[in-house]
Amino acid sequence: MSVLAWIALGALGGLVAGWLLHARGRALLSDVTVGLLGAVLGGFLAAVLLGLDVADLDPTSILVAALGAALLILVLHALPNVEVFE
Repeated sequence: MSVLAWIALGALGGLVAGWLLHARGRALLSDVTVGLLGAVLGGFLAAVLLGLDVADLDPTSILVAALGAALLILVLHALPNVEVFE
């Protein structure tokens, strides 16, 4: 159940981050996707490396998912922009 919550929280966090940064189109979609991946990755790493119990929907798992999403979105925005389709 908490994996679905991680996915929802990550997608919501990415959407909010994209809106705050005035992203549109592909940039907004990339923020949502990266937020989703960051939340799932953060939850997985917290369970494996730190031994945290993030199996339920509790404040710890919400915090871990939010931090994972925020960290990965920050990494995305720190990378230089590259035009793939020119």
